[in-house]
This record gives sequence, structure tokens and C-alpha cells, in this order.
Amino acid sequence: MVRKNWILIGCVVAVAAMVCAVTYAEKSEKCSLPAAVQSAVKAKFPKAVIETSKKEEASICAYEVELKDNGKPASVNVGEDGTVIEVETTVDMNALPDAVKKTLKAQDVNVPTVDKAVTYFELKLVKLDAPVTTYEVTKDGKEIKIAADGKILKTEAA
Repeated sequence: MVRKNWILIGCVVAVAAMVCAVTYAEKSEKCSLPAAVQSAVKAKFPKAVIETSKKEEASICAYEVELKDNGKPASVNVGEDGTVIEVETTVDMNALPDAVKKTLKAQDVNVPTVDKAVTYFELKLVKLDAPVTTYEVTKDGKEIKIAADGKILKTEAA
């Protein structure tokens, strides 16, 4: 469980760093950009002149709640908005799926209980196979998000 917490913390830090980089470019005054940021911007826009930049800071808050469920320990990671990220419980060997029992037996593992994690969301940066281009407009109080192929991806109140 501790390793998963460090992974979650690492993911949160990575997302926060990405958000910082995006906001960095929105400041009304110019500030010193790290060399890596300057190189990335110049690679995408070689002839552009940077007019403004700022460091954006954001945080993602998540809580780990440890509890006892029918006398058994459990842990739930929940986002500040109530989104359940992950649930960790202890499962008796006889309640495991047959495929898991078979694998444990093949690995010569003989324990009375096994830790079970059900992950609903992962916070991580993922390199896409190809860039994804979308277009957004606001019309009549609604934001419309459209894919490059013209398909409407999402419509919601502005």
C-alpha cells in the first residue's frame, strides 16, 4: 500500500508540474523560463516571439482513508471532489478468482489473505501515439468541443 501511495503522490506532482508549465505562459509579464521550457516552445514555434510567461501552480488534493470493514482493514483514496480513485482491501484466499488462485499456487505462495486493489483512476502523464487536436467554441452559453474529423466530442454549459 505504501508503494501505491508514493506512485499516487508522484503522479499528482507530475500533473501539477504540467499544469504549472501551461499557466507559466499566461502571465501578463515576462519571467525567466527554464531552458527546457524555452527549447520546447521554440521547437513548436521557431519564429515566435514570447510576449508573456508565468509559472502556473495548481494542486490536486486526494485523501487516503484507512478503515475497518467488518473487522478487516481497508484503504480508500478519494479526490477532494469525492471521486474514488482506489480501494484497497484484504481478501481471503478462498474468495479469490480461480485464475488468481492458480497463479499463486504455481508461484508456491501459500498465505491466508491477499491484498486486493481496485483502481478507478490513475493520475499520470501519458505520451500519446499521435497528437490529438480538438477545437472548442462557445455558443448560446454552451461550450462545444469538436474533434479534427468534425465529430462533436462534448457539449456542456459554459
